[in-house]
Amino acid sequence: MNMKQTKVSKPVDVDEDVLDEELDDVDADDTDEGEKPIQTALVSNFIRMWPREIFNTPEGDGRKGSIASRIDELKKPGVYILYRDDVPFYIGQTKKKLRSRLRTHASGVVSLKSYFWNYFSAYIVEDPGNIDEVEAILISAMPSIIMNSATPNLKKVHTRESIRKLMRELRKRG
Repeated sequence: MNMKQTKVSKPVDVDEDVLDEELDDVDADDTDEGEKPIQTALVSNFIRMWPREIFNTPEGDGRKGSIASRIDELKKPGVYILYRDDVPFYIGQTKKKLRSRLRTHASGVVSLKSYFWNYFSAYIVEDPGNIDEVEAILISAMPSIIMNSATPNLKKVHTRESIRKLMRELRKRG
């Protein structure tokens, strides 16, 4: 796969105690001046740690609809991660609109897992043929995911005995 890459700045972590005025000036997804974000064939854009409440909170301009209803990226297909605070516990996908799928989770009608999340991240995948691959990568990268029936169809590098031994020693020190 041929991907054009450029240097990307490190994300900025924002302390929860930062004042609202400061939050308006900080966007953890911005790059440093003059640097361009990586553009890949798999993911065209991403959303990081947005609150669940955007599906139930009006925009505030008097028109009908939630904040989420006005976000163009949520009208696209993609893969999403549901978090309880900052701990990811579910990864899902939709080949239709992310907004519809996430709103269903937010309304609590999907299953019990719908009640336990308060933040989400999403990866916009323009080509629905790539969604399974992105989901598999994310599931493989997050061993704490406890509620997902999908099994990544990726070739796994088997852990060498020396690594297993080291892992056992580190757990004992623990």
